[in-house]
Amino acid sequence: MTNSLIKHNGGWGIHKPFPKQTFIGIDCSSKAIHAVIINAKEEIIAQGKWSSNIKDFPSRFLEIGRNFSMDLSMIKDNTKVSVEAAIYIQNAASTIAIASVVASVRTILDQNNINAVLCDNRHWKKHIIGKGNCNKDAIREFTISKWGDIFSEQDWCDAGCIALWTKRKEKGELI
Repeated sequence: MTNSLIKHNGGWGIHKPFPKQTFIGIDCSSKAIHAVIINAKEEIIAQGKWSSNIKDFPSRFLEIGRNFSMDLSMIKDNTKVSVEAAIYIQNAASTIAIASVVASVRTILDQNNINAVLCDNRHWKKHIIGKGNCNKDAIREFTISKWGDIFSEQDWCDAGCIALWTKRKEKGELI
């Protein structure tokens, strides 16, 4: 797959036309929300990013959430969504910030009648990469092998793997 896009729609970059059923993986940080949509054939359909250049987290958090909430029209009725659960980081402020963004994403989705499950990063890493504590290099290597070098950011690699976990979990294909 090349890195070419069919079009941009808000925070989404569209790679292929949307099929009837899609699977979305969402990865959150204190700086952005990254999402990847795949189809039942495990092909990348779209990828999205919502971020902010605002320096202070309380203001950045609100802008990221507003931007994400404006782009929910891409999420159709027959879509399964997983959001990576907040991870513990030794810096308490960072842990709280990531947990806040995750909670915001889940709330925005819920308010729009979109069901999303939380996905522990150790689970998707174990079932998709084969090792629950794998590092960023292993994830990147997997996504390049699976889809080519289409993700310019690590968070999209993670979101792609979360989407893949979502699809395989939904289809009963997890090992």
